[in-house]
Amino acid sequence: MLPLELDYQTLAREDRILTLFQPMVSIKGKCVVAVEALSRGVLPDTRVSVPPDVLFHVATTSARRLNLDRLCRQLAMRRFAPVHARRKDLLLSVNLDMSLVNKNILGSGKFLEATRLAGLNPGNVVIEIIESKVQDTDILTRFIEIYRGHGFLIALDDIGTGHSNLDRVSQIKPDIIKIDKGLIRDIHREYHRLEITKALVRLSRNIGAMVVAEGVEQEAEVLELMGLGVDIFQGFYFARPAPLNDEPPPTPRRVPSVARSFRRMVIEAINEKKALHETYDRALRDIIEVLGSRVPRQFDPALAELVHSHEDIECMYVLNMTGRQISSTICNPYAVSEARRFIYHPAPRGTDHSLKEYFLPLSAGLEKYTTEPYISLASGNLCSTISVRFGDRAGRAFILCVDISVKR
Repeated sequence: MLPLELDYQTLAREDRILTLFQPMVSIKGKCVVAVEALSRGVLPDTRVSVPPDVLFHVATTSARRLNLDRLCRQLAMRRFAPVHARRKDLLLSVNLDMSLVNKNILGSGKFLEATRLAGLNPGNVVIEIIESKVQDTDILTRFIEIYRGHGFLIALDDIGTGHSNLDRVSQIKPDIIKIDKGLIRDIHREYHRLEITKALVRLSRNIGAMVVAEGVEQEAEVLELMGLGVDIFQGFYFARPAPLNDEPPPTPRRVPSVARSFRRMVIEAINEKKALHETYDRALRDIIEVLGSRVPRQFDPALAELVHSHEDIECMYVLNMTGRQISSTICNPYAVSEARRFIYHPAPRGTDHSLKEYFLPLSAGLEKYTTEPYISLASGNLCSTISVRFGDRAGRAFILCVDISVKR
């Protein structure tokens, strides 16, 4: 049972609601682009704050929850207003509990009224929606139509959590996608989280939505995400939620240092990649020189001798100019683990590669092509395939394909 001081009548009051604002920062812009309003309760005659889950727990009916939700939003807008007067470009992000929205209150206009009473432009207000709380998809669609029509921005929150449903992206058409901290945590160490986030960033870019990474707590997470194309960050690493006190939030002190770290990281990665590709090019030239002195029936033994010419080579095989494999797939025996040999098998002689990414560019006239990393069907490992055109001893054209291991 809740203590007496935690009852609804005590906490659901303007003087008992504390509004904190957490910045969302752009590293490339070196500035704060938005703040998210977060409400807390305050116990009477103390400085003890009540977290939001406890605060809303005291609202034991839907009507009380709705009134408390509206009060928190009204206060957030009113307390943001002096900052808006000083920085017209700063966005305010507010959470809306969609489980409370039904057909009876859909057209109430309370949200728009609170925005106007605070003197805010709807274009500066982001409505954050957690899609897992949506009960009626028709009401959600209508809600978005109404408020987007007034100029509000729509954010889809907590993307990447266990309950998020990606088909809502096409329904909501969000202006902002917020990737949940559960997916962000240790992303620089977790390859599968990295790949899922990469797909979400690509999706966001393709539909024209801005990506915000929530809950960042380490520089390594920020740098990894920047490498994927994320530029807006929110989390304790940059700033904890705090009152604004009528002043725009300053740029967090870590932003310039992260920008320098990212620039340094990119330059180092470019130099490393350049040096690595130079070693690959030398290895490929040596392999092609040997194959160029042979005829097709001699390709297999030549490849078997050459597969160890570079430590990153997993497999090699030769295609004719129609995309048909004319050699065996010669693999480094250490490239495929015993546990995966029943799942992944090197392609046999005669396999049709004519629709593969590493063949089509060469069939169109390129001399050399390197694919994006993918999971090899030969080894089950992450690899890139380098394909290059060469001629055999008789002057006939072929394509050498080399699968190069990619470190995760």
